[in-house]
Amino acid sequence: MTPESRSLLAALLERAREEIVEKATDWVIAAAVDLRGQRPREETRRLVAQVVSGNEAALLGEDPRPLNAFVDHVISLRAASEFHPSTVLRGLLSFRHVLEGLLRAHGGDGWAALDVLTAVDDVYHAAALRVADQYAAKLTETVQQRRRELEEELHRVAEAGQRALDEKLATIEAQRLDLARMASPVIRVWEGVLVVPLVGELHAERAALVGERVLAAISGGDEHAVLLDITGLTRVDASVAASLLRLGQAVRLLGAQGILVGVSGAVARTLVGLDVDLGVMPTFGSLADGLREALRPRKVGRAAGLRAS
Repeated sequence: MTPESRSLLAALLERAREEIVEKATDWVIAAAVDLRGQRPREETRRLVAQVVSGNEAALLGEDPRPLNAFVDHVISLRAASEFHPSTVLRGLLSFRHVLEGLLRAHGGDGWAALDVLTAVDDVYHAAALRVADQYAAKLTETVQQRRRELEEELHRVAEAGQRALDEKLATIEAQRLDLARMASPVIRVWEGVLVVPLVGELHAERAALVGERVLAAISGGDEHAVLLDITGLTRVDASVAASLLRLGQAVRLLGAQGILVGVSGAVARTLVGLDVDLGVMPTFGSLADGLREALRPRKVGRAAGLRAS
């Protein structure tokens, strides 16, 4: 600016600073819809006063730092509060808006007034570009931060959901095993005689569980007969027959006799059709017949000899 322009601006600021701040504050509040009812007027007035001081430092002191610091500060506030960037730009423009009216009313040297407004425009343009850069940077930072927070929250929710699912699956598995045990009890019906009623499906996993329980019961006592009652099985095929045969062989290795009971005519035909050889494991149509066999007097040195060896 020329010396005349600088003198004109300095004199106007000294004489009408409060008027400039008040009118600029009213203009910003009236123009910025996102400020209405959102912030006290005094807060907006303090910010406008900083705009005036920043322009004064840049125009008369050739020091842009106060206005730049104001831009950085207010952008942080507005970005965090989700205020419109146009509100920040209006705050910066408010000084020029009011100043033009005062210069027109003051009269005097028109060239000096034009020179002042041109210099104010240069300061405003530089500040506006800084607003755009800072607002974009702050907005990007805010978006990235919220994205990180959202991802962390989603991760926590996913972990909690997975833990809940794992707990439910563990509970279901424990209940399933309990049901399997209850569905395949090992019952001591007489001294040395066990009955294992098999109900439902005898899949490989359940067959293994039954085998473990039967062998554990034989190992812990003086059982000589194990009756496998298949009356309640819903299906007897090659896989089921093989499981029963393996169980009977394991029982025999521990010195007891496996007896298959509950063999209906249909099951017998199925076993014959499958060419299943049950070996030395006797079969009976009813549990009563199997019990009579198990309770028959045993020959000395029979299966007990195997146990002793």
